[in-house]
Amino acid sequence: MTDRDQRTVGAPLALLVLYTLFIAAITLTPQQMGTGPDTLIGHALDLLAAHRETAWLTYERVEKLGNVVMFIPFGFLAALHFGRRRWWLGFLFGAGFSAAIEIFQGTVLTQSRFATLSDLVTNTLGAGIGALLGLCCLVAWPKGSTRRESDKELAPV
Repeated sequence: MTDRDQRTVGAPLALLVLYTLFIAAITLTPQQMGTGPDTLIGHALDLLAAHRETAWLTYERVEKLGNVVMFIPFGFLAALHFGRRRWWLGFLFGAGFSAAIEIFQGTVLTQSRFATLSDLVTNTLGAGIGALLGLCCLVAWPKGSTRRESDKELAPV
């Protein structure tokens, strides 16, 4: 095979499709996650605000951090799927997917969602971080080391 050898073909693509559907379910439905004062997120933010060391973790900062974290697996799985030579497509597809989400939120879900440039930036940043992590894994894993080759080496002659 080319730069995409046996270990990077099936599983990363299947997981990428599932994870893309997960992100779509979170971001493209009219219902937002509960963020009011009586929700789990509201209680967690109140708890963080009550301590001097964590008071800086406001809702806005947690939301931006959440956007970055949500797209890291997307970029990572895309990089694994595309391989060493085209790992950067994880970053590019993450930016495109994020732009599509924001456009959909800004045109179709205008009553319940808000399209923001900061979401586009933080989602793209997360995809870029994930793609870089994917590249690191691709470089760290020896290219020719598959289970079959190691079994051949251990097999008695």
